[in-house]
Amino acid sequence: MPANVTTDRVPVAPAMTQGLDDATRKGTPAEAARAHLKAHQDTYQVPVSDLQTLKTTKVGKQSAVRFQQKHNGVPVLGAEYAVQTEPADGGQKVTSATGTLYTDLTVSTTPKVTEATAKQRMFSLDSRLGTVKGAKTAEHGLVVLPDSHGGTLTWHFTVTGARADGGPVRQEVYVDASVGGIALSYNNIDAADAAPVTATGVRVDGTEVQLNANREADGSNTLVDSTRDMYARTGGQIRTYDAQRKSYTLVAGGPVTDDIPLVKSSTDRFDGANTGSGAVDAHVNAAKVYEYLKDQLGRDGVDGKGGSVYSVVNVASSGKDYANAFWDGSKMVYGHMNGVPLSVGLDVVGHEMTHGVTEHAAGLVYLNQSGALNEAISDYFGNAMETADKGIAMSDPTSGLVGEYLCNGTKPVEDCALRDLNDGRDAQKDYKPITLDIDNGGVHSNSTIVGGALWDLRKNVDTKLADQIIYRAAENYLTPLSGFTDMRNAVTLAAKSMKVSTADLAAIDKAFGAHGIEQGWEQKGGTHDGTTIGADVLPAYEVYGGVDEQAAQVNGDVYAISHGDAIAWDAGSAAFGITVGRFDKKSQHELAQKDAYLLDPSLDDDRIVFTRITADGVGIYQAGDQGQGKIKKLVDAPGVDETEPVTENGALAYIRTSPDGEQDVMLRKADGTTVDVTPESGTEASHLAMKNGTIAWAGGDGTYLYLYDIATGKTQNKRIGGFLFNYISDIQLTSDHVFYRITNTFLIPSTVLGSAPVDDVTRMADLRYPSNLFVAQFSVNDTYLAYSTYDVWGGLGAWTGPTKVQVAKTSDVLAGLNDFSRVSCSSGSQLAPSLGDGQRVVWLDTTAAATDVVTRSTFAGSCA
Repeated sequence: MPANVTTDRVPVAPAMTQGLDDATRKGTPAEAARAHLKAHQDTYQVPVSDLQTLKTTKVGKQSAVRFQQKHNGVPVLGAEYAVQTEPADGGQKVTSATGTLYTDLTVSTTPKVTEATAKQRMFSLDSRLGTVKGAKTAEHGLVVLPDSHGGTLTWHFTVTGARADGGPVRQEVYVDASVGGIALSYNNIDAADAAPVTATGVRVDGTEVQLNANREADGSNTLVDSTRDMYARTGGQIRTYDAQRKSYTLVAGGPVTDDIPLVKSSTDRFDGANTGSGAVDAHVNAAKVYEYLKDQLGRDGVDGKGGSVYSVVNVASSGKDYANAFWDGSKMVYGHMNGVPLSVGLDVVGHEMTHGVTEHAAGLVYLNQSGALNEAISDYFGNAMETADKGIAMSDPTSGLVGEYLCNGTKPVEDCALRDLNDGRDAQKDYKPITLDIDNGGVHSNSTIVGGALWDLRKNVDTKLADQIIYRAAENYLTPLSGFTDMRNAVTLAAKSMKVSTADLAAIDKAFGAHGIEQGWEQKGGTHDGTTIGADVLPAYEVYGGVDEQAAQVNGDVYAISHGDAIAWDAGSAAFGITVGRFDKKSQHELAQKDAYLLDPSLDDDRIVFTRITADGVGIYQAGDQGQGKIKKLVDAPGVDETEPVTENGALAYIRTSPDGEQDVMLRKADGTTVDVTPESGTEASHLAMKNGTIAWAGGDGTYLYLYDIATGKTQNKRIGGFLFNYISDIQLTSDHVFYRITNTFLIPSTVLGSAPVDDVTRMADLRYPSNLFVAQFSVNDTYLAYSTYDVWGGLGAWTGPTKVQVAKTSDVLAGLNDFSRVSCSSGSQLAPSLGDGQRVVWLDTTAAATDVVTRSTFAGSCA
């Protein structure tokens, strides 16, 4: 019978079915699977003609046929279905089916916005993309995003390069092909003929190892391994390259380029520089991973087809160590951490190569639950390879540690590890529905929940059997949008297809049950002490750079929540709209328009202004009566984009972006006259703020703070101090001070708040408190300053607890006093605070497995 796993938000087919067919179907697995879907169209509710056969994979006797859903010929993001079959009576018996199909797609697939316009728009609308160093843009054509209003037609682009702070970028951007606004955006980095000869390599830990290399025509040797089984069939090799400190931004994405040489030695010994670069470790470990995949899982390499395995070591970032490793879609890339190459860890190499396996198999989308599942599978197999290689027993408490050898013996393994699959976390108690701008929605922070369940399974059944069950689940059952419950279903179905024992099936139930992963777990657990004014929202700032990072804009009794509805796990509202409400009347309504995105609101006593994005242009519009009135145009000039509006006493400031990329700060006064505040050519601006007759913004490359006095027309500016990768990431004003956040995520993410008097920006200084904390977002007015912390270790995958909003008097903060208290005693995470009058505060609360907008009229104070 079909599993009861449909959702009332977006019409979907059953996520799992089993036992629908009693008879054997004729033909190949693909033919049998298609016939099954056609015969049961009343269950799946999607015409077979909309399903394109992608591939058939085989694990043991079982085959899995994958289908991609298309809507009028356009692929639907994440919409894949896998039908599992087994041979029987000369044909195929369909045993089960898993995945995600969308049953009510009605969107037109004729774009109103050209691909070229969409490409231009995404850079003008998302300030983060404009700062990508060495940006390269790949165009993928049209894609339908599934949602609760019939789907959204988008143009899909991939932007690769590096952030201004040094982090790698593989940004997947979907631009609405009817409106021209960004519908979804996330970083898809999974943050890494010669004669064969036998050579000797020296590893970073000093041990010598035999490795396979190639003897070149000039007599030198290169780290090219042509001895694996794939070579005879496909010419597949294990090839290791040395970037020679080239920036990873020039290496990431696409095939290895000619300017990156193979690792080379003039003799049959690889040591010295080839040891320190991590090349020997990378080559040896890649071979171990290949053999594991072949011997334990029956898989022919990363792509399953015997394709070559590529590793690039010794990348840098602006001449300094790049402390990361990642899979970039085609190869592994390794830097150094504290002088130690990341390739020394077999679990790290196995982790990154497993990302490649997952991308070729299930294709799990690197967001939220599916992204955490992606990470969990990589952690699992990386650790499975390492425990087997080192002879570590599954009962050893250190067996679940990830990256524990990256310190090269300078720290105990427990202190060095990045994550621990034995941390015992429970989905119902510990899952953190983090916003997309932090850790892609918690892909590392939440991974050990499901990873722990998989690891517990490996402790309680034969390890090889556990590995094969989980591999079959990933290869044959999971689809791009699978979550934790889907993983439990997939593992159970895979195990049943392998005819495991009753005891082994019980071990599966016990492992997932112990980690709280059961049907409907997302609705269980957690409390908060505020009033919900927006349930299960997607904050607009998660998708758009430059949009205020606050839960709401507040003016007196009025609030405005900027939110989106970009993909299938949405809340079911307008594509991008603004909820306007009043605290005292407990009333609210939506500002929304068909074929338009409305976002980035600003309130004053008379009106709400916001950015409006349509196929015809990007401009600033307003609704009078504090959002209760009709929507009217303020500024919407052809050929330019107007964004980031702020309003005060009838005046309007905004950023005007020209086709050449110049960003001018414009002031439209209450009398309707307009002034270009930045008349010089080549200007850049972001994070616009306005209050008490002062306009503030980040200029240049984001390292300059600008202040403009409306009354006098005078401009001040001052460059922030600190490290190379510092940049201003938020600005807010009080009556007499400007406050700003400086972000630096090179090596270890960090932030600091600073301030300066508005009459003398040269007196900018870091605040003493909060200090040595990671400030995710903040809000400040003349009376109070509130901030939410960002758990850096959560961003790196070792979650230390939910983030909380802290508050103190502004005067005390400026005086250097550390007198903060709690805004809320919520059991979950609190983010993006917004201060109103008195102690009114609004924040994003992630107590349940959703993000809610919550408010209190008074601070909680102590939560002891």
